[in-house]
Amino acid sequence: MEKTMPRRPAEPLLTVRAALILGLALIVGGTAGALAVWAGGALPEALLTAGAAAAGTISLLHQIIGNDTDR
Repeated sequence: MEKTMPRRPAEPLLTVRAALILGLALIVGGTAGALAVWAGGALPEALLTAGAAAAGTISLLHQIIGNDTDR
């Protein structure tokens, strides 16, 4: 008989908090980039706009949405 180790459940790659923050940042950044292109801006300008909006959203939501460990 061969001894086997009990399997423990796999941990998620991202926490729910991280997935929420990144998902909302993707939406905000994509919307800002699309609006920049729609307003007649060039693609590089739209990409910079989208990146700046996503970075700002990540920073803001990181401060607003608390961790469970902060209690």
